[in-house]
Amino acid sequence: CFATFGEHTGPVTGVCYNAVGQVIISASLDGTVRAFDTKRYRNFRTYTSPDPAQFSSLAVDFSGELICAGSQDTFEVYLWSLETGKLLEILRGHTGPVSWLQFSPLGSLLASSSWDKSYRLWDVINPEGNNERVEFFTEVVTLCYSPNGKELAVSTLDAQITFWNVEESLQTGSIDCRRDIWSGRRAEDMVTTKHLASTKCFTSIAYTADGSCLLAGGRSKYICIYDVPSKILLRRYQTSCNRSYDAMHRYLDSRKMTEAGPEDLIEVSSESESEDIQLPGVVKGDHSSRKTRP
Repeated sequence: CFATFGEHTGPVTGVCYNAVGQVIISASLDGTVRAFDTKRYRNFRTYTSPDPAQFSSLAVDFSGELICAGSQDTFEVYLWSLETGKLLEILRGHTGPVSWLQFSPLGSLLASSSWDKSYRLWDVINPEGNNERVEFFTEVVTLCYSPNGKELAVSTLDAQITFWNVEESLQTGSIDCRRDIWSGRRAEDMVTTKHLASTKCFTSIAYTADGSCLLAGGRSKYICIYDVPSKILLRRYQTSCNRSYDAMHRYLDSRKMTEAGPEDLIEVSSESESEDIQLPGVVKGDHSSRKTRP
């Protein structure tokens, strides 16, 4: 790490580059969207909304002139000019937190997904025009345009990825991913992996450069690659085999369960412990004194 920007006062929910690659834009729950210069390493512009809002999603158009951010409390999408910092438009219509935003590669069409069980297509050049709305049976987590801008992949909370024709708003196919995204069980989980709903959806999807395959990942140790024309799983990669990490085991060891909870999460007082053995090379502080998971 050679540069750190600490201007945000809340969790950062989105980071992306502009078209040229000289500006980093970030959104945060502190109610600001900030632009950073990658050459001088400074925050040269801050974007805010008229009313306090927590931004949960971020997108920049392919020309690098427009910035949009979605709110999780006001359910609105805000559109700014990158150069002037002026608020251009507020897009209203969602009735739940905005989970994802992405511009079309073809032009000014913006796609937004929300927890109100729908995604919307907005024409940012003519916001007063007819905006398309597509409804689902469950919450929409994320979406992604194909490289040619004619197809839209949508991931929902029930572990389904559906494909839509953008021009006609018709579904062209779907993939059931429930068997592919199975993950491990965390130490604090009270139910088994089979019944754990938080790991049964993809939170990030992306097309390959030629648009023939779709990469998907989420709260799991697996990354899946699907063939778009045939809608089948090509490969599933395991990102790590380190069992010291949480949620790496499919089943928990019952011998480590106590009346107070999992043994790994119980903090033991240092008074009852013997003197800790410091790690080799440690000059200041004791980096081996932690007894619980971070």
